[in-house]
Amino acid sequence: MRITRLSISNFRSIKSLDLELNDTTVLIGPNNAGKTAILDAIRFVLTRRWGQRGTGFTEYDVHLADEHADPKASPGVSIEIRVEEQKAGEWPVTLKQDLGEIIQIDPATEKTSIILRASCAWNEATQSFEPSWTFLNAGRDPFVGGSVRRINLERFWQYLPFFYLGALRDVDDEFSPRSQFWGRLLKAMEIPPALEFKVQRVLDLLNKKLAQADPRLAKIAETLSGTTRVAARDRDGRVDLRLVPLKSWDLLSRAEIILRDEPDWPWLPLQRHGQGVQSLSIIFLFKAFVEHLLTELYEADSAPVLALEEPETHLHPQAARTLWTHIKDLPGQKIITTHSPYFVQHVPFRDLRVVRLTEKGTEVYSLPANFSARIPHVAKLDDVVAGSGRLLEYDRAAETLTVHGKLDKQCYRDLLTCYGTHADRAAIHDDLQGLRDRSLLFIGDNELRALETFARRIRGEIFFARRWFIVEGQAEYLLVHAMARELEYDLDEHGVAVIDAQNNGNPGIFAALARALAIPWLAVFDGDDTGRGYCQSIEKRGFAPAFVATRCRTLTARDLEAQLVADGLELELKTALTNIGISDAATADQAALLDYLRGHKTAYAAELATMMRGNAALAERMPQAFRDAIADLPGLA
Repeated sequence: MRITRLSISNFRSIKSLDLELNDTTVLIGPNNAGKTAILDAIRFVLTRRWGQRGTGFTEYDVHLADEHADPKASPGVSIEIRVEEQKAGEWPVTLKQDLGEIIQIDPATEKTSIILRASCAWNEATQSFEPSWTFLNAGRDPFVGGSVRRINLERFWQYLPFFYLGALRDVDDEFSPRSQFWGRLLKAMEIPPALEFKVQRVLDLLNKKLAQADPRLAKIAETLSGTTRVAARDRDGRVDLRLVPLKSWDLLSRAEIILRDEPDWPWLPLQRHGQGVQSLSIIFLFKAFVEHLLTELYEADSAPVLALEEPETHLHPQAARTLWTHIKDLPGQKIITTHSPYFVQHVPFRDLRVVRLTEKGTEVYSLPANFSARIPHVAKLDDVVAGSGRLLEYDRAAETLTVHGKLDKQCYRDLLTCYGTHADRAAIHDDLQGLRDRSLLFIGDNELRALETFARRIRGEIFFARRWFIVEGQAEYLLVHAMARELEYDLDEHGVAVIDAQNNGNPGIFAALARALAIPWLAVFDGDDTGRGYCQSIEKRGFAPAFVATRCRTLTARDLEAQLVADGLELELKTALTNIGISDAATADQAALLDYLRGHKTAYAAELATMMRGNAALAERMPQAFRDAIADLPGLA
């Protein structure tokens, strides 16, 4: 079992959100964008302890449209999760029997699913926010009859147990007898009676030997025995001094993890190691708990859900990069938040969710492999789906139409025709239009695989950026950063990522990626056929020509080097070449100068960028197309 879809309404910064979840889903975005709210929403729907009266749910958890909004007048919080099979027959028979009153089976696909809604709204009678949990049918109407029995909710939670690890993970708490993992693991340990008897004898003997080691210990015990004589009793009690644990459970409860980083280094308690090692140990403690105790405490077919905040906490970059491999292999479903560009470098594109806080509240952007909309069933729809070559899929029970890729014009027209005489055709046509528009954002697996290869170096940075500035190569990358700094718009400070597209794929894929993730972008290309070809390739991806004309600029000269010479920077360029070791650059004619520049692009650009530091006048003489783009970035949306 795993959650495939999460829908949230009126919860904290979230007005309305519909989110697809994978086996591992990674939420990225700035602070206070709503990432933790998403994790808490899942915690709300999957636990009885959080959200009830007296356990933390307050009026501040209700989404407020403005500062004058009254949370008590709100329709309340609503959170829905959909749990479903990936293929028919995936869930074991025992699970289906236990949850038989709340599951539903699609007659077409024969796949089983469960929908659970958690709500919380103000109750005038009790003068409090009252939570409730309700299972829904395919039409998202509440079940009735036996399905509403409380035991169904308890059973469901047993099969889908939820665990939460916050960013501030404390080993003193997590490795204590009271912790959710360590304490339960220790209590589950079973010591054979014969061994326990021997352990007890050894503990008693060891305690006696230690007590006799110094006569003062016996005298201390005798003095403390006065405690028993204070209270009036028939017979005097006795005080003994226990220097070792009293019982075997006391011994287990004091168990601790010791580590050493190298074979010949000393063993040290976990608490004496660095914060990074401590944080990691708690993540692996969860894995040990699931592997060794989950089925004992829950069900044989239970599938855990782990909400994990910032797994990279306190780790150095190389460790953060390799951490993904271990995180994805953790048992169960994982929903993760991160602020680390190093961790993100190895996360598959389709597992990423970019979270932003906008005027509409928290919004999430991703690169889905398919797109869905609720569309009522009509007989003609079956023929269109059957003839789509697996492009379309329709879930009749949930009345959901899914497009696997881009919805082409002909298929779109066929769908519109199906509802030409339907009573709700206007609304349905609007839904189909929205489905097609969203499907145009689709980026295929082949292109994403190419980005996995070429753009791994920059992918962590660009997903955290507020805007993108696309250029051709590394020389432009260096000069644009230096230029912007001297023009008093430092790109790093303002969250702008510069993408040297030639070294990381091609400009077209980055434009499409930016559109899918709602990231504003500008591009500057050379004035040659290649540069103009980049603009045309972007237009072919479904961008309007007028839009491309505003977002893509080209140099008036053939390339960057020719433009710099044309702009009167010949002296500075010769100085830069001389500084990098081209001895005859100062006497070179224009043709030779251009050859030198094109043969040493990155080196001369780095030197020219250094010459620009503290020299705003030089930055003002850089190519106009770059300066105009930098000036337009602040207002770009």
